[in-house]
Amino acid sequence: MDLREIPAFWGLCGGVLNGAVGLVTAYSSKAGNPLARRRAWFTVLLGALGGPIIAEALTPSFLAIVPALDMRAVALVLGWVTANDPRSLFTWIRDRFLLPPKGASE
Repeated sequence: MDLREIPAFWGLCGGVLNGAVGLVTAYSSKAGNPLARRRAWFTVLLGALGGPIIAEALTPSFLAIVPALDMRAVALVLGWVTANDPRSLFTWIRDRFLLPPKGASE
């Protein structure tokens, strides 16, 4: 089994890559402080845990909508977005897929 053919692997790469960029900033001489370092490590952890889950769950949906996209690129971007701004991603998922459409009878 080749890990490069699994969306979760690319989601992990995207999430950890985003977290690594945050770590570089958090440990820099000008912007570095203890709060920034804690947030950066939290982002790495969130990217490592949430990136593969979101990539594995949503990549097939995106590829069904736009088949010309590459699975690796879609999963990498989903992992990056999960670590970058998880609240907006989860709000978008909730609003689009979990809540009934506006005006629908309940």
